[in-house]
Amino acid sequence: MCGVARADVPYEVTFTPTGDDRLDGAIEEASQLSALSDRAPDSDAALRSRAADDRERFNAVARAFGYYDDTVDVAIDSTAPPVKITVTVVPGPQYLLSSVTVVGVDGKMLPPNAPSITTTQLDLHLGKQAYSAPVAAANARIERIFRAHGYPFASVKNRKVTIDHGTHTMTVVYMLEPGPTASFGQTGFKGLDSVHEAYVARHLGWAEGDLYNVDKVEKTRDQLVASNLFSTVAIDTEKGPDPDVVPMQVDVTERLPRSVAIGGSYASTEGISGNASWEHRNLFGEAEDLKFGILVGQEDSAITADFRKPDIFGVGWDFLSDITIGKEDAIAYTSDGEKWFNGFEYKLIQNVVIGAGISLEHATITDYELHQHYMLIGLPVYVKRDGTDDLLNPTTGSREGITLTPYTDPGNSKLSFINGQINGSYYQRLGDSDRYVVAVLASLGATVGVSLDELPKDKRFYAGGGGSVRGYGFQRAGPIDANDTPIGGLSSAGASLEFRYKLTETIGIVPFVDAGNVYDTAFPDLGERLFLGAGIGARYYTGLGPLRFDIAAPLHRRNGDRPIQIYVSLGQAF
Repeated sequence: MCGVARADVPYEVTFTPTGDDRLDGAIEEASQLSALSDRAPDSDAALRSRAADDRERFNAVARAFGYYDDTVDVAIDSTAPPVKITVTVVPGPQYLLSSVTVVGVDGKMLPPNAPSITTTQLDLHLGKQAYSAPVAAANARIERIFRAHGYPFASVKNRKVTIDHGTHTMTVVYMLEPGPTASFGQTGFKGLDSVHEAYVARHLGWAEGDLYNVDKVEKTRDQLVASNLFSTVAIDTEKGPDPDVVPMQVDVTERLPRSVAIGGSYASTEGISGNASWEHRNLFGEAEDLKFGILVGQEDSAITADFRKPDIFGVGWDFLSDITIGKEDAIAYTSDGEKWFNGFEYKLIQNVVIGAGISLEHATITDYELHQHYMLIGLPVYVKRDGTDDLLNPTTGSREGITLTPYTDPGNSKLSFINGQINGSYYQRLGDSDRYVVAVLASLGATVGVSLDELPKDKRFYAGGGGSVRGYGFQRAGPIDANDTPIGGLSSAGASLEFRYKLTETIGIVPFVDAGNVYDTAFPDLGERLFLGAGIGARYYTGLGPLRFDIAAPLHRRNGDRPIQIYVSLGQAF
């Protein structure tokens, strides 16, 4: 008599809460029973094998959360299809970290000049839960601390973890081989072709003979990557014949120096715009950057040329020269003009630059009743900081900027004023991944020394549109005159709040609220009502950045305001 094998064994799995929400989530995430529930095993034996494998995973998860007396029960009820599986993990008492020690290998004493190490530096906290992941991660932190204090080859050789089931505590002893202290030796270079070796040598964060410090090595790597000249940068610390000196090797792969880029955007009131650019990032072998661009749109059209010469007065000092020739066909005015800026920028500290220069601006402004010419000389001064993790899709960190520009028209004694702008944005992940991100933006603008009537219309502040208060037409989130034309203001205030939620790795949704207004006073009158716009957006995340689609409505709709506005572009709104 022959038996008949079951083709498949469908099942349902249920997890009994442990009382620790984080543990519950980690158990379910680790479970193959849960992950493979839509792929039924082909026999009872295969199902029980899957459950047995999960028991080991659940034990490991419990230990990772500091539970070392846990019990795991996976009950299988096969009486009726689908099979019912109930997972019950009883974690027991949570163990606490009671002691952390760093000693030499084989009982050797650490050198007398060895750096002191605190548990806070290791992200370990005495008296707190004895999670296993931070204990393991402390190996690399200990090595890094020593390597930042002259020990280039420091290595944790062993780690002894003792669990005391009587006191429900954990003690950890790290056994370290520090190796000798050493100084930076000669530096060799590989992979350089069009980039001059002198440029890379200038940007080394160390000098030959300095005490070895891994922080200087990593800072150098980051700076070379940020130069956009290299696709890969590897800096190796080598063992030489002299144990007190470490030769260094910088190995790079150069990027192609030339690139072409195209882009476009759409807004229901501004229409379609497109842009293209050609860039050479290493014009003369010293990271000189030359870029030509063209913008064509229903509101704006321009041709631009930008040049940057780094290290003009030493490392960190850049010379900038920018030229723009264009036309702005806005709702409030039409402006034809040219702008030329020359200045210097200095990297003050990490992520912070200061700059200053001189600008020459000429424009002809026209509207339904005005024809105005001006020639302005400006002296812009600015400070900018960018501590975010990504240019087009930031998920952590913040950006801040302050710009102050005195202007004067030599041919018009009444046209002298000072323009100031402050802006900042903040990005915070909710959790360990970038699935949930809160983004906040705030900005203020002010103009001192001139009346609103005297200030050229293209130098006024406006609000409304895809880069401002979404839901309102371009420049329409502010006062409107009798001809339904935006007036603009001497000052402005704006804010935005977005909740960025990734449904998948490539698809996201973004509900948002924007607020803003412009004022006829030199400084914003924050007691006045703000125009509010709200909406929801979709994001398609690509390797070049997120593709943005936003739809928004004005919350204070007036005659002439459309019920919705639509915006499409590359990159987040801010």
